[in-house]
Amino acid sequence: MAKKPSPESNSPRQAPESLRTVRLRIVFQILAALIIVLCLLGWSLGHYQRFDFSRSHKFTLSNQSQETMWNLGSPAKITVYFSPSSLATGSELYGDILAMLREYQFHAHHYRDLTVERVDPLRDPARARELQAKYKFSGEENVLIIDYKDRSTVIPVPEMGEYDTSQAQYGDRPRLVAFRGEQVLTSALIGLVEPNSNKKIYFLQGHGESLPGVPPFQLVGQNLKRQNLSVAALSLQPGETIPSNAALIVIAGAHFDLSPPEIDILQNYWKSGGHLLVLLDPTGDTPALNSFLSGIGITPRNDRVLRLVNLGSAMGILRDVTGEFVPGSEVTARLIGLNVLLLGNTESLLLRQTTTQSSLQEGGDFRPLIHAVRGFWGCSDFSNADGKGVRFDRAHDIPYPVVIAAMADLGGVRDDRVSVGASRAIVVGNSEFLKDKFLSETGLDFFSSSINTLVDRTRLTGTTPKTKEFFTLNLDTLQLQLLAVWTMILVPLVAVLIGGVFLWSRRS
Repeated sequence: MAKKPSPESNSPRQAPESLRTVRLRIVFQILAALIIVLCLLGWSLGHYQRFDFSRSHKFTLSNQSQETMWNLGSPAKITVYFSPSSLATGSELYGDILAMLREYQFHAHHYRDLTVERVDPLRDPARARELQAKYKFSGEENVLIIDYKDRSTVIPVPEMGEYDTSQAQYGDRPRLVAFRGEQVLTSALIGLVEPNSNKKIYFLQGHGESLPGVPPFQLVGQNLKRQNLSVAALSLQPGETIPSNAALIVIAGAHFDLSPPEIDILQNYWKSGGHLLVLLDPTGDTPALNSFLSGIGITPRNDRVLRLVNLGSAMGILRDVTGEFVPGSEVTARLIGLNVLLLGNTESLLLRQTTTQSSLQEGGDFRPLIHAVRGFWGCSDFSNADGKGVRFDRAHDIPYPVVIAAMADLGGVRDDRVSVGASRAIVVGNSEFLKDKFLSETGLDFFSSSINTLVDRTRLTGTTPKTKEFFTLNLDTLQLQLLAVWTMILVPLVAVLIGGVFLWSRRS
């Protein structure tokens, strides 16, 4: 006799309690994973890396431009008055200018402190006439208008390009060879953000020194002007004093010595909290200047920094020094990892030791800025007077590391960012590296960082805006023919042969 089903057997079966617990745990794990993913996505929105893989790094702003935007005290606005269909000079820069402005906006607290307005005079003639009347410029030209607080400036777009006008005499348009928009825009922003920060730098003259703005220091003069720095020549006459508006005195390659009255004037300026930048000319005869620098705490050794190189059958002497930046100073903080090439003659420097208690009480601080890389040494018998060749002499020569640029601080606050009441000097054992024919980007960055540190603008140290040159590929007729043969015949033929081999292997 069959058994009757119990009432429990007709009711829906319930999952075991252990299975329900497992399902609940899986649901909680999925929710936890979703929460973690959302948190990571939210965090990544403000923490990400941006890379510039372009050939000339045209979309990477320099340290100076980044710091200028990061330290904006108030929101700024840039109006791009530009007609993309215009045939005027500079119209080809439209895309580069917009890409550059996006980089500026990113560094202006992530677009918060810089707004960009684009005005096409053909599409918005009312707004165009309003801007022309307010800023007084011709409606036919393309311009950038920068507004900051109650100040403004107008930049013609052609100034942001560098053109080759050699073909203009034949009726052709000027050819764009480089883009220097960052240089022009950063210079204008510095002038607007700090209108009263126009520091005046005096370059000593009368002893064979160079003056920025004229060869061989023409490029240096252009760099100082873009940083809103004024340059003037200075001749020290007996009974005179350093001008009161001097933010810095530069001695750039004195070949002849200073007179005792001139040394006295420099001594008084130094003791009263003056700032000095001295670029030495090792080939000159300047014992009084060297003695003055020794009193500061940085002694020129009157040697030559060099190294020997194997030329196969003989040993050659390399006098162009490769230097590496030394950490521990605001001058070099953003240049660490780079090498600088000092062309021409270079002499080493001896720094006063600050280990004694008396020196520490005086507030003396002496730091190297550049060392010559391993392999160079300071050679005292660089002229090979004995005729036995240049060689390292342990008794008289200076081994690695050889100091070729150094900084001295005396008194005041021992902080590179503040120099109230402090005498400060930077001495470099070479002056030729700033000449137009020898000047490198890293050398210019070091000079700019030194200048900005000495005039109390340490936030503008580091790399400076550079000209972005356009890459052009010039091929002759034979190279073009070979390129055509490769692209139209050989490469397709190789592809056909490979395909035929695969097809034959499959059929077989």
